[in-house]
Amino acid sequence: MNMNLATLPLPGMGDNRCGQRRRQRIAGIDLGTRAVRRFQLAAESLHPQFAIPDIDAIASAARHLKQQFAGTWRAPCIQLRLRCLTALRAMSQEQAWGLVDEKQERIAILDRYASAEDRLIPHSVPVVGGLDDAMLVDLAWPSLQPDLVDYLSFRRLRIEEAAMRGKHAHEIAYGREQWQESRLAEIRLLARNRACGREAYAATAMPSLFRFH
Repeated sequence: MNMNLATLPLPGMGDNRCGQRRRQRIAGIDLGTRAVRRFQLAAESLHPQFAIPDIDAIASAARHLKQQFAGTWRAPCIQLRLRCLTALRAMSQEQAWGLVDEKQERIAILDRYASAEDRLIPHSVPVVGGLDDAMLVDLAWPSLQPDLVDYLSFRRLRIEEAAMRGKHAHEIAYGREQWQESRLAEIRLLARNRACGREAYAATAMPSLFRFH
């Protein structure tokens, strides 16, 4: 799974906090005061130090994406962030992973906003549906991305461990402690394989291609 959001950046959102709105619509959607406030509160909760883009900046970003990706169902930069949100939800629901409460709450803020009806841009809007969700994912991402990298490693190694036992992943007892042991063993194996490769090349004499008598 691609988790480098920088490869598909969102359009520039500006640096001004939400203030007086000159536009009342985004992607043809009439903006309700409640939806705007919910977005503001979610953004402030996820990253209080970040300057929340104003509605004009969001509308400009939506217009840019609609022009760039006209004819597609959803802009790739938004789709990537929605996939990351799905993975974050799975991580928060994984009891065996035991995510700390602070991270659980940050994901819950994202989930509550994305699951509500009164949002800025519904997912049903072509090209830019979910742009508001994507922006919130960007705000939360720096604090959650390292955990998600580890969680996806946890899932992969749990599947491998279960396969060796001939069982389904959820049929075995496998938590953070077991993942850490598996990950350490994997790191040692990779290091040994790299070392063996270097030793094999170093121990092999270069063949003499030409001989002069």
